[in-house]
Amino acid sequence: MGRLTLIARLALRGLRRHLLRSVTLLLAVTTACGAMALGMMLRDAAAQSYAQIRAATNGPDVMAMPISTGDTARNDLAPLFGMPGVVTHSGPYPVAFPMVQAHGLTVQAVVAGRTTAPDVIDHPQLTQGSWVRPGGAVVERAFALALGLHTGDHLTVAGRTFTVTGIALTAAAEPYPGAQWSPQGGGPSLNAGLLWLTQADLRSLASPRLPLSYTANLKLAEPQDAESFVNSPAVQAVQANVRTWQDLARNDRRGLRIVHEAVTVGSWLLISLALAGASALVAGRMAEQTRRVGLFKAVGATPGLVAAVMLTEYLALALAAGAAGLALGCLLAPALTDPGARLLDMAFAAPSAGTVTAVAVTALAISAGATIGPAWRAARTTTAHGLADPARAPGQYSALGRHAAWLPIPLMLGLRLAARRPRRALLTAAGTFTVTTGLFAALTFQAQPPFRLDLGASTLPDPSDVLTNHIVQGVIVALNVLAVVSAAATAWNAALDARRPLAVARTLGATPGQVTTGLISAQLLPALPAAAIGVPAGMGLCALLQAGPDALILPSSGQTVGMVAATLLGLAALTTAPAWLSARQPVHKALHSEQS
Repeated sequence: MGRLTLIARLALRGLRRHLLRSVTLLLAVTTACGAMALGMMLRDAAAQSYAQIRAATNGPDVMAMPISTGDTARNDLAPLFGMPGVVTHSGPYPVAFPMVQAHGLTVQAVVAGRTTAPDVIDHPQLTQGSWVRPGGAVVERAFALALGLHTGDHLTVAGRTFTVTGIALTAAAEPYPGAQWSPQGGGPSLNAGLLWLTQADLRSLASPRLPLSYTANLKLAEPQDAESFVNSPAVQAVQANVRTWQDLARNDRRGLRIVHEAVTVGSWLLISLALAGASALVAGRMAEQTRRVGLFKAVGATPGLVAAVMLTEYLALALAAGAAGLALGCLLAPALTDPGARLLDMAFAAPSAGTVTAVAVTALAISAGATIGPAWRAARTTTAHGLADPARAPGQYSALGRHAAWLPIPLMLGLRLAARRPRRALLTAAGTFTVTTGLFAALTFQAQPPFRLDLGASTLPDPSDVLTNHIVQGVIVALNVLAVVSAAATAWNAALDARRPLAVARTLGATPGQVTTGLISAQLLPALPAAAIGVPAGMGLCALLQAGPDALILPSSGQTVGMVAATLLGLAALTTAPAWLSARQPVHKALHSEQS
């Protein structure tokens, strides 16, 4: 049997013997890798979303809209069409800025008039229904989502009712709420949505109170030089507002920034907690495998082979978790990458090579960081020590642990248990800090007043704000699940490691209740300062994500105290079961050197 085959078979057997812990570790790392993949794919989508819809609709290189209305506006656009560098153009199209009523809401809109046949330049991509026809309207998708419109619904434009025949995407204007980019037309709001009517229908709505303007789309011989074109003296002399496709692409990326940051911060919180949970799970398994290591060495295994078997188990789990997390991120990305619903429909987003590499490195780093130390100690274990499986020698007691005799017995036991395993105490503190930081950031985020966009007579929610709120809620759910896994694993490991010291304490007169309380105290003592530090850390985290100059509104003191208390009570509850079982194990069994 080859060495690699032997390592693989032993690693597989080890995973199968501890199937529950293996699956738990797999889920923890998968969640963290999925969040990492989602954050990186969101970053990539921020750079690609506008390019995708521009390619699908043959979007223009330059958009122009005069600052006047009526026939003057049409004439103002004419000089642009013959300028050097302009290959072709579409339009001028009539455009107006009426109020639109739908589902009891009255909002500002930009209405463009088009022919019933799609144009070569900027032919909006239909995601539902059909293109404009007399009496029908096509609504830009983000605007339709905000108003709750679907094909077949009715909306009123300047007092006339139209049927929604389609929902579409365009690269010639920003999605809701940024469709109105030109100041003319008398629109009462800077926020607006976009829809299309036939040119005849739009002209029939024109009046002195609703004058028509025009817009035109230009294609250049060198699209990458669009910004130089619009800044040229000849274009600047034209009485029109002009925008380039690069300007729209930048705004598209800016719209995804806060969403990207929320996912990125959430992924780092999940990675930190996954590392803590993985460390606890691995430490527990390594503590139970001391006798197995002795048996390996008794039959001739070298220290290198022992370490290789231990590492292979967890690195295999890491690769599987990385692949599963990457697939999870790819499935979720289409639903989260575009708060303005600009992307074309897709069921699965392909990750970039950088994303694949980053997820693989993250998965391996989590597993390796949790495994290398225990594997190294297992490799150095002597055969006799492994077969005897004696109680683990504690580290050097701190002064705090040595001078705890004056405390009540449960607190004294808890303080000494925490002091004898400082790395476990640090692990508990790190997990608690991560959870309280995330929870308080979420509480602070929820305490902010809901941001609604003014669209004239009515307000509508900001789609980016709504999606960020959903992301925060999803991160908190995942954070709580991983926190439960991490805390439960740490509690079981603490009970396993403390079974002999607590058995000795019971022979000296400690009751099962005192022992149980002592083990719970050992978990809560490092968690208390970590929870206290997590509150200001969560506030700082939310401040980093806060957009705009407004000051943060903090949660009430009752909410803060309740969150901290709930976190500590949850930790205590997860520790109670293993502590209770350990305290009721017969003393002679706890003192026995061998483990099943």
